[in-house]
Amino acid sequence: MKLKSAACLLAALAGAAAGAQDREPPTYEVFRSGEPIQVDGRLEEAVWNAAPTFPFFDNRSGTPAASGTEARAVYDDRFLYFAFRIEDGNLWATLEARDQHLWTEEAVEVFLQADPTHPSYIELEVNPLGAMLDIFLIDVRKPLPYASWNSRNLQWAVRVDGTVDGEGGDRGWSCEIALPLEDVVTAPHHPPRDGDRWRANLYRIERKPAEGFVAWSPTLVPDFHRPDRFGVLVFRDRTLPVARPSRP
Repeated sequence: MKLKSAACLLAALAGAAAGAQDREPPTYEVFRSGEPIQVDGRLEEAVWNAAPTFPFFDNRSGTPAASGTEARAVYDDRFLYFAFRIEDGNLWATLEARDQHLWTEEAVEVFLQADPTHPSYIELEVNPLGAMLDIFLIDVRKPLPYASWNSRNLQWAVRVDGTVDGEGGDRGWSCEIALPLEDVVTAPHHPPRDGDRWRANLYRIERKPAEGFVAWSPTLVPDFHRPDRFGVLVFRDRTLPVARPSRP
């Protein structure tokens, strides 16, 4: 009976993975922000409540992610903005300098490929201590030397609700990233025009109390560097309507 149950479970997982493999890449509409964004990690701007959310899935199986991971994106004439809200009862990171190997600890990641006919793409990683790793890759897993490419006008910030020591008792963290559009050199237009389509993926790495790897568009293998599995950002030249508090 146990063998039969195990076989059924394996078959179900295989079916789920096959279904995920056959799915069309997910799409996300990126709207203009109608208000200035202060990149401070607080996510207090009304636009962050108005922007649609990216759904997240287990990167290997393609099943809905159990961890509380939320992300949104908007843009203006100068920047493409990302906001993450992460639920995490056990925050852990030790790396604090720019361009360290943040993927070995807990982090959120953004991959962008504005022109899928060109193999280059940008990778951004931020950890709960506020460290940044920004990479320009000329092809899959072929980065320029980390110190030779740093985005000059990149902005990012985090806010932590807890302690980043791996001891538990935490609630989570939030992160904002503002990527200068000028860095996305393969994009056909700066700023993007209505209907422009870029390839992208978003990830979260969890290390404690157990390892977890979630993605907006699951790669279905233990590798984030799969541009063929990236989702699609569709830019809309429309400003997001935001709810304003009414006067008493």
